[in-house]
Amino acid sequence: MRTGGLNLNNGERKDMQPSPPNPLRSQGDRCCRRLPPLAVALLLACLLPPLSATAQQPLPPTTGPTPQAIAEADGFAGSISLMAQELASHLAEPDPEAGELAQGLAVCSFVDLKKLYRTSSFGRYLAEQLMSEFQQRGFKVMELRKTTSLMIQEKRGEYTLSRDPAELNLSVKASATLTGTYTEAGDHVLVNAKIIDNRNSAMLASATLVFPRNRMVAQLLADRASATTDEREVVYMKRLEL
Repeated sequence: MRTGGLNLNNGERKDMQPSPPNPLRSQGDRCCRRLPPLAVALLLACLLPPLSATAQQPLPPTTGPTPQAIAEADGFAGSISLMAQELASHLAEPDPEAGELAQGLAVCSFVDLKKLYRTSSFGRYLAEQLMSEFQQRGFKVMELRKTTSLMIQEKRGEYTLSRDPAELNLSVKASATLTGTYTEAGDHVLVNAKIIDNRNSAMLASATLVFPRNRMVAQLLADRASATTDEREVVYMKRLEL
């Protein structure tokens, strides 16, 4: 066995036979010799990864919801579930299939009691969560924002909810509407929910709940917005089929 020109069997050095010249290697050597030192340095700098990429960088600390935020969210969701249970229990006929809501329930955003055309993420989320609560209890809940067609966009997603009147049905069949008001009072928010008969405006059920004005609730109340009342702008109304 030969390694590096040494005979390992008897320790004697034997000259290795010169290999025939490789024309490709000779050309490559000549090309490398023609490169100036500065060009070689720039080439190496481009090929080597930056030091910041090779060095082991400490990972940034992960940030997640704090225990206080989790407790606030759980308490908020639990309070809405309690409100739904109270509303359902106050119906004269709570049977989802044969009762007063059998023909469909429409749910609208909760509004500021001081200005009934003003709401916020707080009012919208109350309505959104109550839709789920009543549907899970077997009631027929109507989605007012369902469009007449689906919109699909590459690299963006599929959409079927909208608040653009041009994309919605002009009417919805629902025998009752769930809505309500809220009032900010210091460190608390007073919420009154009600289910109203669409045929005669009679109140079928009601419930009152007090929410603590914690950090999460304050954030939901912050983005207040009012419905337009400008006579120059056309406002579309969805008709209820009774």
